[in-house]
Amino acid sequence: MHVSYHRDASLPEDRVDVQYREENEQMEIIRNFFSSMQSITGRKEDEVCILHPGSIYYLETVDRKLFAYQAGDVYQLDYSMRSFLDYFGSGGFIQISKSTIVNLYRIKQVKTDLNMRLKLVMDNDELIVLNRTYKKNFLDALYHNFSESQ
Repeated sequence: MHVSYHRDASLPEDRVDVQYREENEQMEIIRNFFSSMQSITGRKEDEVCILHPGSIYYLETVDRKLFAYQAGDVYQLDYSMRSFLDYFGSGGFIQISKSTIVNLYRIKQVKTDLNMRLKLVMDNDELIVLNRTYKKNFLDALYHNFSESQ
């Protein structure tokens, strides 16, 4: 695959064009990555902020409210876990426990833990425990998203 980068300050907005011969897993990964770049709104205290799903490390439901965790900030989203996964699941998000969704592209390391659980070390060094009920789906998604891109 050949990748070219061209800077053009006269463009009204950033633009990415992807040209390919055939639909394959690599193109699906690229399509999923760019779909994760859509913006959503999140609330933090009294302000509404624009978030990009790709910048979210993980999401957690607390008291029936969904919170998105970024490098140093936490935002409340107006989604349920199910609706968030419906919209952004193809962008690398996967459920890892009853109340947690993780962004596969923000995982730095996967470690084994007691009782066949896994510990996920995020890019910001935060540790998240994967419930073993979700282990197979997580490993399948991890393999699917990264096996063809290497």
